[in-house]
Amino acid sequence: MLSTLSMLTADPSFPTLLGAALCLLAFTLIASVDGLYFHLYRYRLYLRPASFYEHRLHTLNAVLFVPLTALLYCAQPLGLWRVLGLLLFGASVFIEILDVLCEKESRRTLGGLTSIEYLMHFLMSGLRFGSMLPLLCSGSLQQWLPAQTALAARPLWFVLFGACVTAPGLPIAALHLYLARRPPATELPAPARSLDGEPSSLPL
Repeated sequence: MLSTLSMLTADPSFPTLLGAALCLLAFTLIASVDGLYFHLYRYRLYLRPASFYEHRLHTLNAVLFVPLTALLYCAQPLGLWRVLGLLLFGASVFIEILDVLCEKESRRTLGGLTSIEYLMHFLMSGLRFGSMLPLLCSGSLQQWLPAQTALAARPLWFVLFGACVTAPGLPIAALHLYLARRPPATELPAPARSLDGEPSSLPL
């Protein structure tokens, strides 16, 4: 075990990869609570006409998460592949900006965002950058040249981690797509019970 640890730490890219992986792990854990519990279960944003646009933005980001994470974590993108990774990341950030801008009106009938949601959004914003930018910015500028286009190998532990994070993203993206195809309800649904079992007191 000590020899394996020595091999990992001997890799000069290990601190960068480990930091990005820890940020991605934290991001996915928080995003799962925010997206699956608050967005889909408790508030059922996909059924609310005022929140349906927000759900569509969440759907786009859920779909983008899969190729972006697979591209950056399961391989080392070079050349045009790295440009594609940057474009996917930029699109994800742009969608997140649109999400923030629409939330005030989207959540108006729900009484606005809760304090815990504000905290989660704040944390996810930083973790999103921490999990992706180090991978995009590492290496020399030559790695962005079209002539360098290739998918280079990552360390095995990093590839396995990326696969374990990407795989659950597929059914989550599929669920968002399925719910986005459904028309919003004509009557506003009551928020589901909170985790402590108490009914929500949010206004309809």
